[in-house]
Amino acid sequence: MSKDTTATARHILSDIEAAIVKSSDGSEHLPDDRYVNEILFLISNSPGSITFLARRLSERVETSRNLTRVIKTLALLHRLLRGGDRFFEQDMRLLWSSGDLRISLQLHTAPFVMNYSLFLQERIEWLINPAGKLEPVRPQGLEIQDCGEDYKAAELLLYNASKCQALLDRVMACLPDSRNLQQSQLTIFALNIIVRESFRVYESFCEGFEMVLTSFFDLKRPARFSALGILRKAIWQTPKLQEFYASCKRVITGKNMEFPSIRIITEEDISSMVQFALAEEASYEEKRLMKKINGEKENQEGRASEEEWSSPFSEKLETKISTVWVVFTEGEDVPLTEGEML
Repeated sequence: MSKDTTATARHILSDIEAAIVKSSDGSEHLPDDRYVNEILFLISNSPGSITFLARRLSERVETSRNLTRVIKTLALLHRLLRGGDRFFEQDMRLLWSSGDLRISLQLHTAPFVMNYSLFLQERIEWLINPAGKLEPVRPQGLEIQDCGEDYKAAELLLYNASKCQALLDRVMACLPDSRNLQQSQLTIFALNIIVRESFRVYESFCEGFEMVLTSFFDLKRPARFSALGILRKAIWQTPKLQEFYASCKRVITGKNMEFPSIRIITEEDISSMVQFALAEEASYEEKRLMKKINGEKENQEGRASEEEWSSPFSEKLETKISTVWVVFTEGEDVPLTEGEML
């Protein structure tokens, strides 16, 4: 590497660190998006510097005792994930898997900060697809080629719906205590980013939920019970999500936000699926029990047959003494009876 190249690389790393510091200082001023754009621009010109970025973000989260600085650092990471391209997202996800990116909190126990960290740990497993929608990263198990297309489609559908529910749980956990909301504009700033992104997650969930409903009766038994778990969770999650958005409307004021209309899922909506699944399970258990009984019967018959063949002298044998004398003459093979002897 030439001196000019080395100097350029050091200059880029220095600029990245300066942008991180300015975007996540300890002041009460809200973060400026220009630093996000600056970091993404620098990374695009020097892809290898993304590891440096991940490690610097990790250090600020893990070592800082300033709560404001930690929230700003988490918000910076969140905005970078939202603003970066798919290659940036992929690299950050790999750095998370390798341990170069660490956002688990050790020095802070504030509920919002802890929940924001947990949200980002779940969020990093998602990507923004070419259509601009959020979707979970497809697991390797669904990439194998020896599975049928129908199997992969059903598994992917259930996986996406389940991941949507998991991320929405993390979103709702980020609602701060109402007593502290007016005291921290920075918290509201971070909550605003979380809530806006949750709209797209809920949109993806609604699409997946409808597909689960329409394909439920065609699913195989293991997939059907996974689908039933998703449907049952929606019964208690959707009312909770509606309450969450109602609270956010009171908190995040002066923002141009179009909250989605939440469809409340009830027991009646999934009653036919539940009854079908229970009937199928009863039939399955009955068949399994009959198969077990028939198998035990065949084993008993097999053991009885083996015992019969393994004991050829199991019946009682008797020795009988004849009163007829038999004498063999010399040189003859035919025995003489008692009358011939006389």
